[in-house]
Amino acid sequence: MPTRIYFTPEKDAYIAQYYPDTNFGNVPYLYTNRYQGANDEYQSLIKFDLCSLGCNQIPPNSELISTRLYLMIYRNEIPCTTRLYAYRIMQYWDENTVTWNNKPMVDYSQAVGHVDIDAGYFGWVKMKLTHNIVQKWYNGHYRNYGLLLKCKEPCDSLIGFYSREFHNPDYWPMLGVCYYQNCCKENEIISI
Repeated sequence: MPTRIYFTPEKDAYIAQYYPDTNFGNVPYLYTNRYQGANDEYQSLIKFDLCSLGCNQIPPNSELISTRLYLMIYRNEIPCTTRLYAYRIMQYWDENTVTWNNKPMVDYSQAVGHVDIDAGYFGWVKMKLTHNIVQKWYNGHYRNYGLLLKCKEPCDSLIGFYSREFHNPDYWPMLGVCYYQNCCKENEIISI
Protein backbone atom coordinates (compact mmCIF):
# COMPACT_ATOMS: atom_id res chain seq x y z
CA MET A 1 0.00 0.00 0.00
CA PRO A 2 1.43 3.44 -0.90
CA THR A 3 2.29 6.01 1.75
CA ARG A 4 1.66 9.75 1.37
CA ILE A 5 3.63 12.40 3.23
CA TYR A 6 3.64 16.19 3.07
CA PHE A 7 6.52 18.65 3.12
CA THR A 8 6.27 22.36 3.92
CA PRO A 9 8.61 24.82 2.20
CA GLU A 10 12.20 25.24 3.25
CA LYS A 11 12.05 28.67 1.59
CA ASP A 12 9.77 30.71 -0.66
CA ALA A 13 9.67 34.21 -2.13
CA TYR A 14 8.10 36.18 -4.92
CA ILE A 15 9.85 38.48 -7.35
CA ALA A 16 8.39 41.52 -9.10
CA GLN A 17 9.44 42.98 -12.44
CA TYR A 18 8.25 46.47 -11.40
CA TYR A 19 10.47 46.27 -8.27
CA PRO A 20 13.49 44.57 -9.86
CA ASP A 21 15.91 45.05 -6.94
CA THR A 22 13.47 44.50 -4.05
CA ASN A 23 13.42 41.26 -2.09
CA PHE A 24 10.06 39.77 -1.07
CA GLY A 25 11.27 36.69 0.80
CA ASN A 26 9.91 37.57 4.22
CA VAL A 27 6.26 38.30 3.38
CA PRO A 28 3.19 36.11 4.02
CA TYR A 29 2.18 35.89 0.34
CA LEU A 30 3.39 34.61 -3.02
CA TYR A 31 2.24 36.16 -6.30
CA THR A 32 2.16 35.20 -9.96
CA ASN A 33 0.92 36.84 -13.17
CA ARG A 34 0.79 40.38 -14.39
CA TYR A 35 -0.59 43.07 -12.10
CA GLN A 36 -0.81 46.51 -13.71
CA GLY A 37 0.58 46.58 -17.20
CA ALA A 38 3.08 44.87 -19.45
CA ASN A 39 6.17 45.44 -17.25
CA ASP A 40 4.59 44.41 -13.96
CA GLU A 41 4.93 40.61 -13.87
CA TYR A 42 5.17 38.55 -10.69
CA GLN A 43 6.72 35.10 -10.26
CA SER A 44 7.19 32.92 -7.18
CA LEU A 45 10.03 30.62 -6.12
CA ILE A 46 9.55 27.76 -3.71
CA LYS A 47 11.77 24.94 -2.43
CA PHE A 48 10.90 21.85 -0.40
CA ASP A 49 13.61 19.91 1.44
CA LEU A 50 13.08 16.18 0.82
CA CYS A 51 15.71 15.44 3.47
CA SER A 52 13.75 16.88 6.36
CA LEU A 53 14.53 15.14 9.64
CA GLY A 54 17.78 13.70 8.34
CA CYS A 55 16.38 12.11 5.17
CA ASN A 56 14.17 9.81 7.21
CA GLN A 57 10.82 10.85 5.77
CA ILE A 58 11.07 8.99 2.44
CA PRO A 59 12.81 5.67 3.14
CA PRO A 60 15.78 4.60 1.01
CA ASN A 61 15.03 2.65 -2.15
CA SER A 62 11.51 4.08 -2.42
CA GLU A 63 9.62 4.53 -5.67
CA LEU A 64 7.71 7.79 -5.91
CA ILE A 65 4.25 7.24 -7.41
CA SER A 66 2.87 10.77 -7.56
CA THR A 67 3.67 14.27 -6.35
CA ARG A 68 1.41 17.28 -5.98
CA LEU A 69 2.05 20.89 -5.12
CA TYR A 70 -0.68 22.42 -2.92
CA LEU A 71 -1.17 26.20 -2.85
CA MET A 72 -3.93 28.08 -0.99
CA ILE A 73 -5.29 31.07 -2.93
CA TYR A 74 -5.98 34.23 -0.95
CA ARG A 75 -6.26 36.68 -3.87
CA ASN A 76 -7.70 35.99 -7.31
CA GLU A 77 -8.00 38.77 -9.91
CA ILE A 78 -7.99 36.64 -13.07
CA PRO A 79 -10.77 37.45 -15.54
CA CYS A 80 -10.97 33.90 -16.95
CA THR A 81 -9.45 30.45 -16.45
CA THR A 82 -5.67 30.74 -16.31
CA ARG A 83 -2.96 28.08 -16.38
CA LEU A 84 -0.26 28.20 -13.70
CA TYR A 85 3.04 26.49 -14.61
CA ALA A 86 5.91 25.15 -12.51
CA TYR A 87 9.47 25.12 -13.88
CA ARG A 88 12.66 23.63 -12.45
CA ILE A 89 15.07 26.12 -10.90
CA MET A 90 18.66 25.27 -11.84
CA GLN A 91 20.73 27.44 -9.47
CA TYR A 92 20.95 28.23 -5.79
CA TRP A 93 18.91 31.21 -4.58
CA ASP A 94 18.60 32.86 -1.20
CA GLU A 95 15.13 33.62 0.15
CA ASN A 96 16.37 36.83 1.77
CA THR A 97 18.20 38.28 -1.26
CA VAL A 98 16.49 36.97 -4.42
CA THR A 99 15.04 39.67 -6.68
CA TRP A 100 13.83 39.99 -10.27
CA ASN A 101 17.28 41.17 -11.35
CA ASN A 102 19.25 38.36 -9.66
CA LYS A 103 16.79 35.48 -10.04
CA PRO A 104 18.37 32.06 -10.61
CA MET A 105 18.55 30.27 -13.94
CA VAL A 106 15.33 28.36 -14.72
CA ASP A 107 14.70 25.54 -17.21
CA TYR A 108 11.82 26.95 -19.27
CA SER A 109 12.13 24.25 -21.94
CA GLN A 110 9.44 22.12 -20.32
CA ALA A 111 7.05 22.76 -17.45
CA VAL A 112 7.22 20.13 -14.71
CA GLY A 113 3.61 20.75 -13.76
CA HIS A 114 0.59 22.90 -14.47
CA VAL A 115 -2.91 23.52 -13.19
CA ASP A 116 -5.86 25.57 -14.41
CA ILE A 117 -7.29 28.16 -12.01
CA ASP A 118 -10.79 29.54 -12.52
CA ALA A 119 -11.80 33.17 -12.14
CA GLY A 120 -13.24 33.80 -8.68
CA TYR A 121 -11.90 30.54 -7.21
CA PHE A 122 -10.58 30.58 -3.63
CA GLY A 123 -9.26 27.47 -1.94
CA TRP A 124 -6.56 24.88 -2.50
CA VAL A 125 -4.92 24.57 -5.90
CA LYS A 126 -3.56 21.05 -6.50
CA MET A 127 -0.88 20.90 -9.18
CA LYS A 128 0.25 17.46 -10.28
CA LEU A 129 4.00 17.48 -10.84
CA THR A 130 5.72 15.08 -13.18
CA HIS A 131 6.77 12.44 -10.66
CA ASN A 132 10.18 12.11 -12.30
CA ILE A 133 11.23 15.64 -11.23
CA VAL A 134 10.85 14.82 -7.54
CA GLN A 135 12.20 11.28 -8.08
CA LYS A 136 15.30 12.82 -9.69
CA TRP A 137 15.72 15.17 -6.72
CA TYR A 138 15.29 12.22 -4.37
CA ASN A 139 17.76 10.04 -6.30
CA GLY A 140 20.29 12.86 -6.65
CA HIS A 141 20.09 13.02 -10.47
CA TYR A 142 19.09 16.70 -10.22
CA ARG A 143 20.07 19.12 -7.50
CA ASN A 144 16.92 20.34 -5.78
CA TYR A 145 16.82 24.11 -6.15
CA GLY A 146 13.03 24.20 -6.16
CA LEU A 147 10.37 25.47 -8.53
CA LEU A 148 9.48 28.74 -10.19
CA LEU A 149 5.75 29.42 -10.57
CA LYS A 150 4.42 31.63 -13.34
CA CYS A 151 1.56 32.07 -15.78
CA LYS A 152 1.56 33.07 -19.42
CA GLU A 153 -1.02 35.83 -19.12
CA PRO A 154 -1.17 38.69 -21.62
CA CYS A 155 -3.50 40.73 -19.38
CA ASP A 156 -3.66 41.99 -15.79
CA SER A 157 -4.60 38.96 -13.70
CA LEU A 158 -2.82 38.72 -10.34
CA ILE A 159 -3.04 35.54 -8.26
CA GLY A 160 -1.87 35.44 -4.63
CA PHE A 161 -1.10 32.42 -2.46
CA TYR A 162 -0.18 32.13 1.21
CA SER A 163 3.54 31.62 1.87
CA ARG A 164 5.38 29.90 4.72
CA GLU A 165 5.62 33.26 6.46
CA PHE A 166 1.84 33.40 6.94
CA HIS A 167 0.96 33.15 10.63
CA ASN A 168 -1.26 30.05 10.21
CA PRO A 169 0.69 27.00 8.95
CA ASP A 170 -2.58 25.33 7.86
CA TYR A 171 -2.44 27.57 4.77
CA TRP A 172 1.23 27.09 3.90
CA PRO A 173 2.22 25.54 0.57
CA MET A 174 2.78 21.79 0.69
CA LEU A 175 4.41 19.15 -1.44
CA GLY A 176 2.55 15.84 -1.21
CA VAL A 177 4.56 12.76 -2.13
CA CYS A 178 3.01 9.32 -2.56
CA TYR A 179 5.52 6.45 -2.59
CA TYR A 180 6.04 2.71 -2.31
CA GLN A 181 8.89 1.46 -0.18
CA ASN A 182 10.66 -1.26 -2.14
CA CYS A 183 11.76 -4.23 -0.11
CA CYS A 184 15.42 -5.15 -0.07
CA LYS A 185 16.56 -8.65 -0.93
CA GLU A 186 18.94 -10.40 1.36
CA ASN A 187 22.22 -11.33 -0.31
CA GLU A 188 22.02 -14.90 -1.45
CA ILE A 189 24.90 -17.19 -0.59
CA ILE A 190 25.91 -19.28 -3.57
CA SER A 191 27.76 -22.50 -2.84
CA ILE A 192 30.42 -23.57 -5.27
